[in-house]
Amino acid sequence: MSRDSGRPAGTYLAGWLFADLLLVIVLVVLGSEMPAAAPDPPPTPTPTATAPAPVTATPDPSRSPSPTPSDTSRPGGLDPVTVSVGIRLDPDALIAGSPSETAELARQVNEEIKRYAGRTAAFVMVFGTVRSGGSVDNGRSDAYATAVARQLPQAAPRFFPPYSEKIIRGYHDSGAGIASGTARIELFFLLS
Repeated sequence: MSRDSGRPAGTYLAGWLFADLLLVIVLVVLGSEMPAAAPDPPPTPTPTATAPAPVTATPDPSRSPSPTPSDTSRPGGLDPVTVSVGIRLDPDALIAGSPSETAELARQVNEEIKRYAGRTAAFVMVFGTVRSGGSVDNGRSDAYATAVARQLPQAAPRFFPPYSEKIIRGYHDSGAGIASGTARIELFFLLS
């Protein structure tokens, strides 16, 4: 039995192709529809009218208007302009907890942040570089950056937030031409 009724075979496929294309167009249109707007919040109740207070000759201190507190809140978010400071230390001595290297870190950091007096860092990223045989040792670089990050709040407690991996974090820096023992401290401040 043959389906040949005098029409070419492509004619049967044209109908299915048209139906499939129509389905795709419907899906695209439905997918690009704007989501429904959130419903309006319920209306707040309106205060009912009360009898006015009697007028007296002496002012009632409980009825005097209280001053409205001024809005001293700061806008939220981090300032998109970051500041980068650099220090150079002996990475292995700092990782081992050397008191002299820790003191040197505090001295260099405090020297670098003098120009930002009055500000407080909100988020800090430390990028450490430790080279071994000419190439960057990522593991030691991470350990060095983390050792620097942990020491920053003790080095300048009024400038750096308390240590937390969410706020002060160490990373390795494998950029070419960076000397071993370099730590780049990227500072993010709150918008003011």
